[in-house]
Amino acid sequence: RRVRKRGVTEAGFGGKMADKAEDQPEKPVEEDDEGETESGSEETDSGDEDGEYESETDDEADEEPKLKYQRLGACVAEILKDRAATCLAVAGKFLVLGTDWGNIHVLDTISGNECKTFDSHQARINDIAVDKNGDYIASCSDDGKVCIRSLYTNDLQELSFDRPVKAIAIEPDYPKSKKRQFVAGGLAGELVLNEKGWFGNTTKKVLHAGEGPILTIKWRGIFIAWANDLGVKLFDTSTQQRISYIDRPKGSPRPDMFRCRLAWKDDRTLLIGWADSVKVAVVKDNVQPRGQAGSQLPSRYCELIAMFKTDYMVCGLASFDDSLVSVAYVEEEPDEEGGDAASKRGSIVSESQRPELRITSYRNEELCSDALSIRGFKAYQANDYILESLPEENYFYIVSPKDIVVAKPRDLDDHITWLHSRGQFEEAMHAAEGKEAQLRTTDMLTIRQKFLADLVGQGEYERAASNCPQFLGSDITLWEKWICTFARIKQLRAISHYIPVDNPRLGANVYAMVLNDFLQTDPKRFQQTIREWPPALYDVRKIITAVIEQHGKDPKGHEILMETLGELYTYDKQFDKALHIYLKLKRGDVFNLIAKYNLFDSIQDKIVLLMDFDPEKAADLLVKHTQRVSVVDVIAQLESKERHQYVYLEKLSYEDAHAGRDFGTLQVRLTAKYHPERLMALLKQSNYIPLKDAMQVCEENMMIPEMVFLLQRVGNIKKALELIITELGDVTEAIDFCKEVNDDELWTDLIQRSLSRPDFIIGLLNNTGTHINPMRLISMIPTGMRIPGLRGALVKILQDYSLQCELRKGCQTILSQDAVMLHQRLVKAQKRGYRIDPCQTCPLCNVTDFANLGSTGRSNRMVSFLCCAKQYCLKCIEGEGRGSGYIGCPVCSPKKRKPGKRN
Repeated sequence: RRVRKRGVTEAGFGGKMADKAEDQPEKPVEEDDEGETESGSEETDSGDEDGEYESETDDEADEEPKLKYQRLGACVAEILKDRAATCLAVAGKFLVLGTDWGNIHVLDTISGNECKTFDSHQARINDIAVDKNGDYIASCSDDGKVCIRSLYTNDLQELSFDRPVKAIAIEPDYPKSKKRQFVAGGLAGELVLNEKGWFGNTTKKVLHAGEGPILTIKWRGIFIAWANDLGVKLFDTSTQQRISYIDRPKGSPRPDMFRCRLAWKDDRTLLIGWADSVKVAVVKDNVQPRGQAGSQLPSRYCELIAMFKTDYMVCGLASFDDSLVSVAYVEEEPDEEGGDAASKRGSIVSESQRPELRITSYRNEELCSDALSIRGFKAYQANDYILESLPEENYFYIVSPKDIVVAKPRDLDDHITWLHSRGQFEEAMHAAEGKEAQLRTTDMLTIRQKFLADLVGQGEYERAASNCPQFLGSDITLWEKWICTFARIKQLRAISHYIPVDNPRLGANVYAMVLNDFLQTDPKRFQQTIREWPPALYDVRKIITAVIEQHGKDPKGHEILMETLGELYTYDKQFDKALHIYLKLKRGDVFNLIAKYNLFDSIQDKIVLLMDFDPEKAADLLVKHTQRVSVVDVIAQLESKERHQYVYLEKLSYEDAHAGRDFGTLQVRLTAKYHPERLMALLKQSNYIPLKDAMQVCEENMMIPEMVFLLQRVGNIKKALELIITELGDVTEAIDFCKEVNDDELWTDLIQRSLSRPDFIIGLLNNTGTHINPMRLISMIPTGMRIPGLRGALVKILQDYSLQCELRKGCQTILSQDAVMLHQRLVKAQKRGYRIDPCQTCPLCNVTDFANLGSTGRSNRMVSFLCCAKQYCLKCIEGEGRGSGYIGCPVCSPKKRKPGKRN
């Protein structure tokens, strides 16, 4: 079996254990010489001259330890320089250390600084107990005296016994208790319960005796556990009964050689370690059956829940979560010739092996084993070691005569350090994420940088670079550091995509360094980076100079460097040079450059180059800026490039037809040559084309539809119809042409020309309607002429006529019904009453009181007209009628009427 060797650090020197202790020669305990290891830990007696401790195996190296170790320094080393530690008690706030000189030292739990000292005894202190609140300290000594004192008051109680007292336990609630109880035992073999009686006297009660010396006592809650030569016993203070007895394992060595170690896990669970045996006992309530109230059975009993043998001697026992922690004293293994360790237990071994701290389960499954670097361990036996714990913090104190080591659970910093030591940098980063507040000795940024360094070391440059934005954030210094790191290993290509250009913005020299590296090693990446980065990041003119120098050295990258140089000239506002390069290479966004920076003066003599570069874009640019580059100049420069002329003139006809009015003939000729299908649309939309020249071009190219259109434009419709009939032979086209012109003579001409062609007659019959009278056409057909499909055409004419008659009749019916309905609605509306205002003034006589006119006779009645909704006096209206008996609205009806005409 192999165990780890754990180094121990001094308090105040980092607080972490070295993963391996360096072997050093053993030094006498009295000299207390200390050597400092590479990690800064002070260690003594960590050497193994005989080589009995082998290095840990690969499996153990991959297993993370559960505890870290720290040697209590400060005052402890000075106290133990000329005396030896004999016992230790742990309270929540302090440690109480007893020595062989009879001194009691109160120490800090972490650093070991001394707080108080008491000279309570004249001989070796054998045991110390503290109440659960840490107010009182009880101690016993070989001088036969028991001393109980308060830490914060002058309360002191001293009792003397006839023989040396080896163990003591104090009541947990001692300060609050009226009886002030404590138990003590020793070589007399008696367990004595002491309590405060009447008038302050102390009474003694022997709880047990006659089974040998009592060397260990532990009091928790209402239970007292003690051990003598025969075994472990438990006493219930609430019932004043002894409730259980657990015998000493059979075959165990003498009790004085390996004394029993007791520890309470909780108020009812007792841990027992005796020599090479471990037991775990639980106190349970004894439920008595009804009718046995007078039974003498104890109210509680003890049950063993775990029991196993070990391959070491237990020098202390404590609870660690759901596991057990023990100090293991490993005896010398037997040699080949004979003899075993059990036969040698009665003899004194000259040199002891290194003690170990082991963590085991309740089934004796070893979870962790660490060899401890204890000062002077070779001179110590099992009884020289003590293990005490602080359960609230899971601190474990290993005490030897000249040393005190505290074992603590490893925290997040220790876990991170361990992962780093194994090269598991990514796991360390994930373990720390979201737990930054728990980090004390390191920080998240450092952990992430170590992960980046590991990725770089492993050659995962792309992955390392992709993590830089998240890890480095806006720290300019870190960004520059890591960019320089990638530059040293010639991997700037990996990080270039992630280099920040804003928030934060790095120094110009950093960006220039990256660009110069790409310029020399990768022209394409150089061009890409120039396009991605804003020019404000670097000195453009210095980069231009570098590109010009590199251009002469690298003929392979000629075009790429020249194109990039053009972009740099654009950034530097040297647009003429940039335009020259782009036109020469036929690359780049030339047209946007010209339009954006108004470079039309620079292209006056470069029209052909522009059109050769991209005819469509060049034509678009030129036609939109005819005021800067005239149409005449463009056509003149493109004289030998008819194709370019056509593209330019076509774009111009859509953008500004008036601007190309002088080149109509040229445009017709070029359109007929390159895109004859577009000529008809051009002729229809343009008003600046000479029709005679266009007709000549169409005749040369025999473009009949265009000729028909031109003849129609000049008014020669008969010749146009003749071309359709003779050249196209399309009756439908001829009919459509006649419909468009809508001339009776043209229809007559078409009928006359169709009489000799049966196919035309059928076409005309099928298209009769408003333009052609069927009777007229049928009557003009020569007698005896054979016309295929005539019967069908005539049937269709008759059906169409019948349908027209039906439609006309239906429409007439609908109109009649609508007229009747509207007339009824009008009559109903005129018969409907409407509201009038009786206080309204008559416009003719200004009479306002219409309401009182009814009593004076008919001549004073009120009259209202629907036409304008106005009201008049009847007298006024008859006056207007001048006795004719006609009553009409003075406004809406005519004032002068012809005689004999009624309104």
